[in-house]
Amino acid sequence: MPTSNTPPERAQDDFVLRPEINRGERQAKKRERRLHLRAFDYWHALHGSNILPLFADLTAEGLLPFKRNSLLLDFSGQETIVRFCGAEMAPLLGGVLSPGQKLSSARLNVFAEALTARLHDQSSRQEAAEFEFIDGPLECRGILLPFSARGETAEFVMVVVNHRQKSLGAEEREKIHLEDPVSESVPDPMEPLADACKKAGDIVVHPGASTRDGLYLALSQAYRFHIEAARDPAAYRRFLKAKGLRQQQRAPFTPALKLTFGANYEKTRLTEYAAALSYAARHEVGPNELPEFLRNEPGGIKGCVSRERAFRRGAPGPNPAREKAMDTARELAGTDISDLRMDNEFGLVLVRTDAAGTAKILTKVDASEHLLDRAIDQAIKEHS
Repeated sequence: MPTSNTPPERAQDDFVLRPEINRGERQAKKRERRLHLRAFDYWHALHGSNILPLFADLTAEGLLPFKRNSLLLDFSGQETIVRFCGAEMAPLLGGVLSPGQKLSSARLNVFAEALTARLHDQSSRQEAAEFEFIDGPLECRGILLPFSARGETAEFVMVVVNHRQKSLGAEEREKIHLEDPVSESVPDPMEPLADACKKAGDIVVHPGASTRDGLYLALSQAYRFHIEAARDPAAYRRFLKAKGLRQQQRAPFTPALKLTFGANYEKTRLTEYAAALSYAARHEVGPNELPEFLRNEPGGIKGCVSRERAFRRGAPGPNPAREKAMDTARELAGTDISDLRMDNEFGLVLVRTDAAGTAKILTKVDASEHLLDRAIDQAIKEHS
């Protein structure tokens, strides 16, 4: 982790800045297709009469085209604070960075260290600048856009980045081999994707660090890895064999999930996650859309699992009215079982179990004598 006074040496070679941006050329184009240059157009439109655009003028609508590819950093205090980290930025930064998190507390990778080094002092943050970053198969092109609290000094920086993993050709692989004679094998292009999966999964697995958004991001990384790797089935099989894993025809997403959460992760959870990803794939959801898809599906992940299992059993399709009622019931607060008070000696209640496994009573059921007798008979059988 670089300090504010000693940026890493390799960052000077890897992080190539282009501080001069031709504003006239950008304004002459009716629509700039490249994402980071569209971000520059938005930034420039916010200038007004100020030296720098105001951070307060950023709007959710204006940020929407670049939101998933953007990182907002706050330099106004002694520590650099993350204001926002888009889903597409997380793999570049070594994992999810939560709003309010200190940048110094993150486990930064090569790209993040180079970025931190370039922004380590005030003068380096004062001007907008395009940049390129290349590290092995990773290629990034982006832009640094300063914002101010009062219009003069850059207390904030928005970073917008497009990145891709390129496939190494024969000449490039040979060059790597010649430049690094100690290495006995060519780096597998799937390795960076697998690393991104593991880093996203670590956030979920570590005690006290799990959040629903973190889980959705980890599942999205596993989903993306499977789709990318499955384009070359033979290479995917070799990669999994090297990791001590194998493909499963009935659960194709399980290997990617084990790479993300660990081979020893709770089997029941992995099975549920695999079913949820199969459900998303059957509905032709892309990796970028997966988190939003899971948020909006009735019942979230468990709802997806239930419907996928019903589909595999050949069960009838979901009843929209029943699904709506169950979704409404999931939002009810409920009461603790210890607070239950009954008017009669025996009675029935409707209980819901939340994602943490905590049972809550939703209501007492006004059951018929026949239904109550059936419940008592079942209880006797289970306890006999």
